[in-house]
This record gives sequence, C-alpha cells and structure tokens, in this order.
Amino acid sequence: MPRKQNSPIAWGNAKESKQVIVDAAARCFQQYGPQRTSMDDIAEAAGISRKTLYRVFEDRPKLIQAVLLSRWAIVAKKLQNRIAKATSFEEALLEGSVTAVSIIRSDKLANDIVHKATDHTLEQFMLHGNAQVHKANQDIWQTAIDEGRKAGIVKPSLSDGRIVEIIGSIHSLLVMRDDSPIKQREFLKDVLLPAIMVAHKG
Repeated sequence: MPRKQNSPIAWGNAKESKQVIVDAAARCFQQYGPQRTSMDDIAEAAGISRKTLYRVFEDRPKLIQAVLLSRWAIVAKKLQNRIAKATSFEEALLEGSVTAVSIIRSDKLANDIVHKATDHTLEQFMLHGNAQVHKANQDIWQTAIDEGRKAGIVKPSLSDGRIVEIIGSIHSLLVMRDDSPIKQREFLKDVLLPAIMVAHKG
C-alpha cells in the first residue's frame, strides 16, 4: 500500500515537516516497538520517500531524539498546568514533583524509546538530555522559582539553573525508587525542600 509523497503538508516548511515525521515515528514505535521500527516504516507512515525522510533527519539517532523531545513537551505542558495551580512555592515543589514522576513513569512510549533505542536509561536522559531538554525543564519551573524568590524563601546562593538541576536530580532518584506518592512527599520534604528553601527559624 504505497503512500509515498501523500503528506498534506508543504515540505518546504521545516517545522511542519519534522512534526509529521516525528508523529509518524511515534505511531510506528507504538505499533512495532522502537527496535523493530525501520526508517522505511517511518517514511511510509509519514507518506514520504526514504530520501525525503533523510533530508529532514539525517540519521536515526536524531529522529529518536526528536521523538523524545516531543514526548518531553507533553510532560512539560502537563507539569506546568499542575504547578500553576499551586498556592505556594512549597506546594509547587511537592505536587509538581509527584506529578512529574507519575507522568514520566506512565509514558510507556518514552520509556520504551529510552531503554530500547538509546544508550541511556530514562534517569540519565532526565539528568543529561540536551540543550532543548534543559530549556524545557527551566521553562517548567521558572515561574515558581521567581515567585519563591519574591517571597524570600529560595536560597539566594542558588542560581535558577542550579535549582532546576537539583529538582531534576531528585526526580531521577524518585523515578528509580518504587515509592507511593505519600512516601515521595515525605522524601521530598526531607531532601528537596531543605536543598532549595531557606530554613524556617524558630
């Protein structure tokens, strides 16, 4: 069933072209699994030729990274919505973190891709990622950090980047642990809050 070059988008638009291929790759990964999906499968699902696919993504690792970033954007949007509902910086840290761990654990596709199609574990991807992952993480937490600084409850010695790094490290640790949300909150109160927030006196 050939579907080459049937895509409705204009292939001169790099952003749209990439998104069509990323969406097609995600569907193939879900259907066949990341390891068993070929570039030919993805090209067919996108309605383009293999040659066109390689013009947009020069190799499979770059396409895999793009799919992961697309999944990370979904995580970021859900997490930002939860953080926006928080009434305090402490609540943002606690409930945002519990939500982040839940979303990441439940994203089977992202887990499959990281574990089966990259050289990283999910925790390593969360910690190291790339420049786009770091920017997404910064965007997720920036408003909450700014509010915490205005309230005077964020340690002034910590840069925004360092705070996001600490949050990411704790999230990676929680993903590895098999704790319930109640246990996660206890751990976050013992470890994350003291690492970022100014200690209460008296």
